[in-house]
Amino acid sequence: MNALRPGMSVEEFDDGYYYAADLKAFAREVGIPTGNFRKFELEALIRDFLRTGKVPDCKPVLPRKAGAARDALQPDAVVTNYVGDKKTKAFLLALVHADAPALARKSGQWYWLNDWRRKKQEAQARFTYRDLANHLRALMQTEGRLPRIPSARMNNFLSDFRADPAHAGVSREEALKAWHWLKAQPGPKTYAAYRRLTSPEAAEY
Repeated sequence: MNALRPGMSVEEFDDGYYYAADLKAFAREVGIPTGNFRKFELEALIRDFLRTGKVPDCKPVLPRKAGAARDALQPDAVVTNYVGDKKTKAFLLALVHADAPALARKSGQWYWLNDWRRKKQEAQARFTYRDLANHLRALMQTEGRLPRIPSARMNNFLSDFRADPAHAGVSREEALKAWHWLKAQPGPKTYAAYRRLTSPEAAEY
């Protein structure tokens, strides 16, 4: 795997796989503020830096003010100092189920709820916990699967690997072995890339 370094190309960066801790350490090294940026946001900032040689002008928006008390969990309370813990999630789910008792949870709902909340906070919009619950309910009522989480390459790979009929009954451990093998190869870290690299045609070269 290509080590993170200021002079690497964007292509080299994209061919590697880096943990969030490595991305944060590199970002701090070159002067990019990390704040509460998510992994895919850090990756985008680093690509921008590698492409231009300049530190991107960006400031992370924090979900709460340092040292401030958390918001009161009330439907009409304005979201100011948000804490995304079990207590908050249980409160939001209770609001949802008060209107739709049988509504089932959906994979990715908390990620996309936080994505919506963060964008609202970045825009300095005024919204309440009732608004959060309403958006959560809309996510839970979405037909089919929610969009894939950006930069969740391992989870996306495992999902695609095990969804392939050719791997019916394969354990998660076996799928993880395939992922770790792919991660060590140059190029994209997708199941499509894995298929290309492990196809009989590829083995002939």
